[in-house]
Amino acid sequence: MKTLYIDCTNGVSGDMVLRALNDLAGTAGDSVPLKHVHHEHTHSHDHDHHHDHHGRSYEDVKAIIDGQEQYTAKARQTARDIYAVIAKAEAGVHGMTLETVHFHEVGRDQAIANALGIGAALDIISPDRILVSKINDGKGFVDCAHGRIPVPVPAVQAMMDECGRVYPALKFDTCADVDTEMVTPSGLAAIIGIGAVPADSGMMFMEGQLTGETEAKGTRDTGRGGLRMYIIEK
Repeated sequence: MKTLYIDCTNGVSGDMVLRALNDLAGTAGDSVPLKHVHHEHTHSHDHDHHHDHHGRSYEDVKAIIDGQEQYTAKARQTARDIYAVIAKAEAGVHGMTLETVHFHEVGRDQAIANALGIGAALDIISPDRILVSKINDGKGFVDCAHGRIPVPVPAVQAMMDECGRVYPALKFDTCADVDTEMVTPSGLAAIIGIGAVPADSGMMFMEGQLTGETEAKGTRDTGRGGLRMYIIEK
């Protein structure tokens, strides 16, 4: 039995998940470029133009993922699972359907490559189960393309609301001493999309041998440590 335990007490982002999994899988630094897809849309990355409608649709993103045959079928499925969570949250926030929702930041090549990279690393680690700690977010507000928005940001709040109803009943908490975002939509979508379930307190070291351990910091300075991951085998 191989358990992957993810400690999100310092928050979680897509970058953190990718870096930690790559480290545990021994693939840190490996990068597989996306294959060009003909119906690919591009858009301005200037946040002053965030009302443009040139983002990628959910169907576009799924087609791009399906076209990346340099990844295993299992890795591509993990990426699809992550984007299914993001699409549902974004559609809910913007009052759209899965057919009409468009992605901007999370529809960029790098974001899609990150989801595929998470799938590829997970494929190598091949855990029998994935457990996750309580997920801590900050409070206050954060500035983004849509202006100043409250923490948890709307897409994260939408995912939290689905937990226990559609997704696993993950546990959430607020760090009163952190006045910024600790949980990003891509980070929480990754945790949900890879099928992580809540760990009982103290479960991870109760039995088995610790065979892998890493910590990955995000780009946002929260004054705390990074995302920690452990592999426990018995």
